[in-house]
This record gives sequence, structure tokens and C-alpha cells, in this order.
Amino acid sequence: MPTRHIPKSQRGFTIMEVGLAATVLALTLTGMIEVIETGSQMLDVSRRQLAAEQIIHSEIDQLRLQSWNTIAALPNVPTPVNSGSVIYLDPSATSNFSCTYQAQLVQDAVGATIPVYQVTFTVTWIGITGFTYQRVGTTFVGKNGLQLSYQRS
Repeated sequence: MPTRHIPKSQRGFTIMEVGLAATVLALTLTGMIEVIETGSQMLDVSRRQLAAEQIIHSEIDQLRLQSWNTIAALPNVPTPVNSGSVIYLDPSATSNFSCTYQAQLVQDAVGATIPVYQVTFTVTWIGITGFTYQRVGTTFVGKNGLQLSYQRS
């Protein structure tokens, strides 16, 4: 029986070529899935950081409306913030945030206390990865009113 010669242009792929192509495809798909997962984690962290920053700014604004006697009575230990006064970016995420504040008198270079309180707000949350994240904002509130308030975050 005579053997037929098949031209090179009509030959099929070898098993090695198919296996190599499948491996390259599998690695590419795995990499794309990891990129999408990492991107969604970064987006979640970014969104929560924005919400935490809004919480801090809201609390700083609430604090600036208080009288000096109220500010002078603030505790020097981390204290939970009443969440009723907090405006959240995402209402479904309110249970995921916790906010605390701490106030302390500022001292000058000689060690004398001056009528300015440094109030630090700390917002803590748990991301979709299970890691705990934290955002801190600090404001300085002076005894003589809003004109002596400074903010740094």
C-alpha cells in the first residue's frame, strides 16, 4: 500500500504544541484572575479610606461646634464616638467602621500647657481581605474660638 505524502500546510498540531498552548493559556487566565482580584481589593480599600476620611472630617466639624467647656472635658484615653453624629459614605458599611477620639492639652517648648487641645480621631475597619485598616486625623482646637483651630490629616 503506497503511503501518501501530506503537504506541510495541511498537517495538524502535535500533542506537544497543543500541550504548550494549553499551558500558556492557563497561565494567562490565572494571571488575569489575580489582577482582577487585586484590583477589587485595592478598590475596596480606597473606597473605605474615603469613607473613613469623611467620618473624621464630620467628627472634626462636630467638635468645632462644641463649647470650650465640652472640649476641655474630653477624655485623654481612646473613647468611642457616638455613631449617631457620623455621616457615612456607604450606609451598608456603617457596621464595619469604628471611630475613637482622644484629646490632650498641647505643651509649649518649656513644658507649660497652653489652652489648645490636640484631638485625634482614629477610624478602624476590616477590609474584604480580612485585614484591619486604620485612618487617623488630628485637629487642634483653641480656647478662643474657631479662628485658632488648625487641622492636619
